[in-house]
Order: sequence, then structure tokens, then C-alpha cells
Amino acid sequence: MPVSRKPKTREKDVEAFIQEGGTESVTEETQPAKTKEIQPIKLRVPAELLEDIDTAVANRKPSPSRHQWLLEALYEKLERERG
Repeated sequence: MPVSRKPKTREKDVEAFIQEGGTESVTEETQPAKTKEIQPIKLRVPAELLEDIDTAVANRKPSPSRHQWLLEALYEKLERERG
């Protein structure tokens, strides 16, 4: 296997590349807003119930993801419980 020398960098090319960069610095103002902390959970669901959920998801237009559908169901249940 032939060995080649490391290519020489031309400083003027490097400086030109740097100068082309954006003028905006990264600050708290330019960073995206922090969202609520998400806590992953493991949920065990009977296969039959999961099939029913998947059917309900597929019947909605536009159909949400299963995850979104479950979150909606949880929020609706909590709202009813709070009365």
C-alpha cells in the first residue's frame, strides 16, 4: 500500500473559509427553547388491546402515530379525572 504525504493546507484558503462563516454567535437567544423534560417509560399492553389501538389509529385521518394517540388518551383521561 503506497504511503502519501499529508496535503499542505494553504493558510489563505483556510482564512477565506473562516471568513465565509456566519456572523451570528451562539447564545441563549439563538438556541432553541428548552422543552419539558421527557421521562421514558416501559408500558406492557395486552396484544389484543394493542391491536385495537392500532386499528383506532389507522381509522383517524390524518392518522397520528401510536405514541401521539396514547398521549392524547392519557391527557383526556387526566382531564376527566380532574373534573
